[in-house]
Amino acid sequence: MRSAALAAALALCACGGDGDPTPPAERKGDPGFAVFAAQGCGSCHAFTPAGSTGQVGPKLNGLRDERYVRESIVAPDTRVARGESSLMPEDYARRLSRKELDDLVAFIARPAR
Repeated sequence: MRSAALAAALALCACGGDGDPTPPAERKGDPGFAVFAAQGCGSCHAFTPAGSTGQVGPKLNGLRDERYVRESIVAPDTRVARGESSLMPEDYARRLSRKELDDLVAFIARPAR
């Protein structure tokens, strides 16, 4: 059941795009933005610093707890075990290098600029 829901959500959000095909120049040099864009996070998540407007996943604005952000990325089933819903793909722990994950978490959890 979960895999069917995940497949439907991925098809709906067209994962692979970042929701912002022409990012402002200041974002292009941010390694966390580069990971966000390359992994297609913006196709599911709205996040102002990335210029993304995805509507499938939760909005990422205002997240500051790096541990929560990291866990949500690499172990989304822990969110489900706590009663939260998640259609987040479960393979980011394998897809991302440690540096990519660190950069992505820092980008998402960074205070508003």
